[in-house]
Amino acid sequence: MITGIKKVFGLATLLACALGSQAFAQGNCVEVKSVAEVEQQVVNAKGEKTTKLVPLATATPGTQVTYTTTASNVCKQPVDKIEISNFVPEHMTYVANSAMALGADVVYSLDGKTFGTADQLTVLDNGVSRKARADEYKFFRWAFKSSLAPGAQAAASFRAVLN
Repeated sequence: MITGIKKVFGLATLLACALGSQAFAQGNCVEVKSVAEVEQQVVNAKGEKTTKLVPLATATPGTQVTYTTTASNVCKQPVDKIEISNFVPEHMTYVANSAMALGADVVYSLDGKTFGTADQLTVLDNGVSRKARADEYKFFRWAFKSSLAPGAQAAASFRAVLN
């Protein structure tokens, strides 16, 4: 478990991804908010167990963290071409097939410069080119297909595990 000074440093590292998220759009109409959360089981009044996301407080190796970035249109006109970008924090590994956003296409990157679909990314392994594995993805970009109406939000998320 991360505790004391290590806890602060560890959480700072884990939260760096949330703070480093970006949303791109025309003008200055988009506000970005990012959170790092973990799943927690709760029991309701009927004694039924459910799972909900709660803000990240502590983490041990193996902890799965959900990073969610929300872009909000704060202007009085629609905003086109919303893109949200994010990265996998150091000491974490992306969980395959967890990058999602309703109404958006996602592309991945190994280096933050070249993006492509999962089928387009390759790496050299002992001089031989092979398809990149999901655990090698380090960056994401979600491109939303529709305009963002005034007051509306667009959200993108992915999960990663603390190594």
